[in-house]
Order: sequence, then structure tokens, then C-alpha cells
Amino acid sequence: MDVTKKEIDAIGELFNIGIGSSATALSTILSKTVNISVPKVEIVTPQELDITYLEPAFGISVDYTKGLKGTNSLLLKREDILKMVSQMTYMDITEIDELSKSAICELMNQMMGSSSTALAKFLNKEIDISTPELGEVLDTNTYKEFMYGKFESVMTVTFTLEIEDLLTTNFVTVMSHDICQTILEEMRKMHPIA
Repeated sequence: MDVTKKEIDAIGELFNIGIGSSATALSTILSKTVNISVPKVEIVTPQELDITYLEPAFGISVDYTKGLKGTNSLLLKREDILKMVSQMTYMDITEIDELSKSAICELMNQMMGSSSTALAKFLNKEIDISTPELGEVLDTNTYKEFMYGKFESVMTVTFTLEIEDLLTTNFVTVMSHDICQTILEEMRKMHPIA
């Protein structure tokens, strides 16, 4: 996929706007100050996609059902999610049960929802997503092959997340080729970038 550095920067800014509202929502849920860095955007082949540093991870994925086509996943380290859920529930969560699963879903939905809202505003169209699917990702190589093996390229948006007195970590959103293509096409129509 032929993409200029300016286009990559513009995509980063698009997601930066979306993740700002996510930081506000997380801050409210966790009763902590939350900062999320300006994202790093990369377009790579599924083979080049390296998310092993997140293992073991929690992943939530959605398919776009209206306005966009494609798959979007959000991945966070398991230990970081457990810290966040412990803070959210005022309990020491060390294992995943139904209660903690529900809390994890709520947290990750907030984060996933913000990027969908930013996309909808940018593309000026209504976007619907499927019911999010949550799962543990013990082997990221198997996961990326299952989720993205059929695509020629994927877009990764990596953020640094800082939660006051709790953690500093990275998380990543991975989008399939078709979503990336749509974003670029719309961007080129609306805001031609050299």
C-alpha cells in the first residue's frame, strides 16, 4: 500500500483525537488521571506485525457492519488489564472470572468506541460495529494469522498509556487492509495531502 509520511501523520492525528475522549472516559471509570500519547502508526504485512511484547494479552475485536468494512482489534497486556480492573472494582483481581470479564469488556469497549466515533466523524458517515468479541491471546503469532492472515497489509496504531500511580504501558489497535484503504481514500478526497 503506497502511503506518504504526511498521510501516516494525518492518520495518527485522526486517532489521537479519538483516543483523547477515551482517556477522559477511562479517567472517570478508574478515578485516576489518564494520559495517552500521540500514536505511532505503521502499515505492515501480517507477517511483519510484531505484537509478541503484549503476550499474554487480552484482545477485543469488532467487525464493521455499516459505513466501513473490515476488522479492528485492540490488544492490551493481561497484567495491565488486571490492574485496571482491580482499580475499577476496588478489588484485587488476579484471575479472570465472569465479573472481571464484564469489567474488562466495559474498559475495552470504551477504548474501542472512541476510535469508531473518531472515524465516523472524520468520514462523516454512520458507522456500526458488531458485538465486540473478547478473548485471551496467549500466542500472538497464531492470533495474527487467524485474524489478519488473509489481508495483504494491516495498519497498527500504538499508544503509550499512563495511569496515575498505577501503570505505564503500551497498547495497540490493529486494523485490516480494507479499513486502512477506506480511510486513505476518504482522506485523499477531503484533504489532498502531498
